[in-house]
Amino acid sequence: STLFLAYRSRVENVALNPARNKSIAVLPFENLSPDPENVYFADGVQDEILTRLASLADLKVINRTSVMQYESRAARDLKKIGHQLGVARVVEGSVQRAGNRVRVNAQLIDVSTNRTLWGQSYDRDLADVFAIQSEIATAIARQLQASLSAREKTAIEQAPTNDVTAFELYARAKERLAGRNAKANLLEAADLLNQAVARDPSFFNAYC
Repeated sequence: STLFLAYRSRVENVALNPARNKSIAVLPFENLSPDPENVYFADGVQDEILTRLASLADLKVINRTSVMQYESRAARDLKKIGHQLGVARVVEGSVQRAGNRVRVNAQLIDVSTNRTLWGQSYDRDLADVFAIQSEIATAIARQLQASLSAREKTAIEQAPTNDVTAFELYARAKERLAGRNAKANLLEAADLLNQAVARDPSFFNAYC
């Protein structure tokens, strides 16, 4: 039948184009913390996972600027987003911070079927947030069957800093620079970044 032929064609196209299955967009994470100001921290977690995946040559990862337009979860149509960005998979997640604890949820979703391919919840000390980011990126890379060189494996496991406060300052600076009043926030962002590198002089991303 026509329906069967269309389905078979779709399956064959996926099989003949395995690279598309390794295309991914990491969408903005939802802030579930009581304090709405913690949205910058959720953005920082999402951005770090995106950055680690982007370090893998075997994956096509959509940049942060392109995915930030989908910040509102209520209006998300994953199939439409996948078509607009040209990806087969998306990552959705949430971050909840309370005192010295953090809970991070992440899911890898096939946009064509809206099926969850992988999902995990992490409830740990705040200091473990870097390990959580690494574990999520590694798990997603495995699900996508991405090949990792020794250098890429090191990069995906390496924390940007071991100082949580420095990471918070960095994430807050990036949030200020990503807003509509970025020019007006330049001095404040620079001050936050200076504080971050003062706490951790080896924090390369903050220098950049």
